[in-house]
Formats: sequence, structure tokens, C-alpha cells
Amino acid sequence: MDKIVFKKITPEEVKNFFKFFEYSIHSQFPEYSVKTRKKFTRTDYALEKLEKGLANKELAVYAAFNGNDCVGYLMASAWCGGICFINWMAVAKKFQGKGIASKLLQMCEKEAKLKGFHKFHLWTDGRNLKFYKSKGFKLIGKIPESDYGADNYLFYKTIQKPSERNFLKSTKI
Repeated sequence: MDKIVFKKITPEEVKNFFKFFEYSIHSQFPEYSVKTRKKFTRTDYALEKLEKGLANKELAVYAAFNGNDCVGYLMASAWCGGICFINWMAVAKKFQGKGIASKLLQMCEKEAKLKGFHKFHLWTDGRNLKFYKSKGFKLIGKIPESDYGADNYLFYKTIQKPSERNFLKSTKI
């Protein structure tokens, strides 16, 4: 394995990342039907939408590369009131357990703090509960048959004290 390089993706780099994003959505998220996964990659998170979201700083993608190949990513978006929402995170199966997801979370948290966010929110399926708890996330509860019919576990993590000065302004990620 080459040295893993971590970086925040720019709009110009999104095409290389998108190949792995599309693959991961279809191969690592079995809780969603094939039709739903196609909707994610062709509509909700289509390449053009990701390029626009990155350009407008409404979305951030932190990625891990092994050579030219993306092997992991974390996608986050700015919610209102100082909340940074983690939309998606995945690591290629053969690279799991090597600290890649942890490093991506660290990168996102560092930047989120600098930009004035005070909390992370995310939901995940039951496979990742132990991982998020080990990273300081608190489990709020389970939402059965939530969005797209999947069971979701809702988590949050406080990353710094809330500041009205920060959360009342228009925050970008």
C-alpha cells in the first residue's frame, strides 16, 4: 500500500472522488434499494450537484487517496445554527481498520471548529454504532424505517461551545 494522502476536495477534483463515491454508495449501503442508491448518485448527490455544493461551500468533502485512487471520504454540509451535518462517510473495504475514517473525522472537526460550528449531527445504520461512540459521538436513539425506509441511529458530538456570533451568521463549510 502506498502512503495514504488526505485532502479536502475542490470542485475541480470532484470527478476523481465521484468514481469512488458512486461505487461506495452502490456497494456499501445495502440498507437502501438499488433504485434508491441510483437516485442518490444520479439525482440527490449527482456530480453536478456536488460540484456546485463544493463551489458554494455548502458542502465539504474530505478524501483519502492511495496513489490516484480515492479509498475513503467524508461528506459534510452546513446546517443552520452552528450544526455541521455529516452526510456520508465510507472507506474501501480493503482499507478499513487502518485509521482512515478517524483521520477524515479529525480533518472535518478541525475545519468545522475554525468555521464556528459547535456540533456534529449524523445518522448511520447499526453497523457503525461502536465506531462513532469510540469517536465521542453520543447516541440519541433509533429512528425505525426513517428516510428511504432504512433504520437510522441519530448521533451528535459537541466540538466546542456554541457562540451566537458564529451561529447567527451565514456559515459555510
